[in-house]
Amino acid sequence: MKILLFITLFTFSAFNAWGCTKTLTVATNESYWPPYVILKNNTLGGVEIDVLKAIFKSSPYCLNFSVLPSSLRAFEELKQGRVDLIFAASKTADRAEYAHFTLPYRVEKMLLYKHASSPNVNSINALFKKSLTVGVNRGSVFGNVFEQLRTQYANQVVLTEESKKRFILLNKQRINFLIDDSLVAQYFTKQYSNIMPAALVEPININNVHFMLSKKTVTADDIAAINSYITNNKAVIERIYQSHQ
Repeated sequence: MKILLFITLFTFSAFNAWGCTKTLTVATNESYWPPYVILKNNTLGGVEIDVLKAIFKSSPYCLNFSVLPSSLRAFEELKQGRVDLIFAASKTADRAEYAHFTLPYRVEKMLLYKHASSPNVNSINALFKKSLTVGVNRGSVFGNVFEQLRTQYANQVVLTEESKKRFILLNKQRINFLIDDSLVAQYFTKQYSNIMPAALVEPININNVHFMLSKKTVTADDIAAINSYITNNKAVIERIYQSHQ
């Protein structure tokens, strides 16, 4: 039995009806990322968890969920083979050096959001040129244009680990803007009436997201099998996401 040599805050298991021949440890650094991940009463729920369970329901794999303290930690644990799978992952050349990527299972849309008192801007470039600040998730990918600007204006980018913290910072006007997943923002903007989309700015990034699996513990045959589960469950996956839109 593989011994996991890292600190987990909580561990959960989801077993299918057929038993399992292999267990995949699924890492998340999010414990409150509505509607995707919500930890309540020591149970992980949310859309992403529902999708994972639906995809693997009748497979020979069991899922063991572990909550880690940060996305950087999750990526490092996957790189070292101490966890097997990270969900909602964007594919990059750097990550592909140590991880397999499945077929995409949903599309992620990243939008810019502002406080009501923040000035209007018509582009992310204009935001930086006006010396304004923007909060972003430390582990997210926002496309080539933003990545270049982030390097150039690093002191105006506020890195955080949790969506909740970004929206609190924006609501308190400690940052001027934030970038987040549109479905996540839909949840938080219902709580904060002063936060709204920056209507003049095009989406910051629209891209496919995948399951990201460790090359140290997951084989090409595993990836082929998981891809078939994604393909065979497309209708189920779409229904789960549509129910939260």
